[in-house]
Amino acid sequence: MATNARQALVVEDDSDISELVRIVLRAEDFAVDVAHDGQKGLEMAITKPYNLIILDLMLPTLDGWEICRRLRETAATRSTPIIMLTAKNEESDKVLGLQVGADDYLTKPFRPREFLARVHALLRRTTDYNQPDDTLHFGTLSIYPQSYQAFIEQKTVDLTPKEFELLLILARNAGRTLKREQLLEQVWGYEYPGSTRTIDEHIKRLRQKISQLEPGYTFVQTVWGVGYKLEVKENDN
Repeated sequence: MATNARQALVVEDDSDISELVRIVLRAEDFAVDVAHDGQKGLEMAITKPYNLIILDLMLPTLDGWEICRRLRETAATRSTPIIMLTAKNEESDKVLGLQVGADDYLTKPFRPREFLARVHALLRRTTDYNQPDDTLHFGTLSIYPQSYQAFIEQKTVDLTPKEFELLLILARNAGRTLKREQLLEQVWGYEYPGSTRTIDEHIKRLRQKISQLEPGYTFVQTVWGVGYKLEVKENDN
């Protein structure tokens, strides 16, 4: 395997599933580490840089929700792409996974082709948009597509890859209302089989992170019954 292979961590206690994921990712030139319990997986994720983390929910010692929450609170892993992989199919479980910071959610059993579609969509970078890499400015908010960074004045907005991609799509269509279905298709890059609550949860986190740095303005507006748009509005005092 090439020495510059991308690094992936699979945290999954089912040995058959973890081996399947490992084989699929290795075929895509990933170097893959596997952890079979939550505590070990968290330690590995924090101590080694990964390009991708595949995280089961139901794990020994520490569940996937708690692992994801801690990773999003840690500077080194705050923006690492995370796909939750679980046998649970309840809508509430998916929403909670997105609330604690997961970028995507795949229910077992799954097909390798669908899994890879999720991986490729999640790891897209700005060159895939075929758009200029010029900096975008909206009041105190600056967006740098090439480096996948956003700032409020000089302060970094710590965004996950999917949060940034949502912000970038909205910014490149500033003032235009985009339907939830449009955002799912453009940001996830495939026909998403789940609920549009995925978009709502990511938008909620995106707003919270921006408002912590800029409480005076709202940048992402809700168009009730339709979707969202980027438009700078001053908040009422």
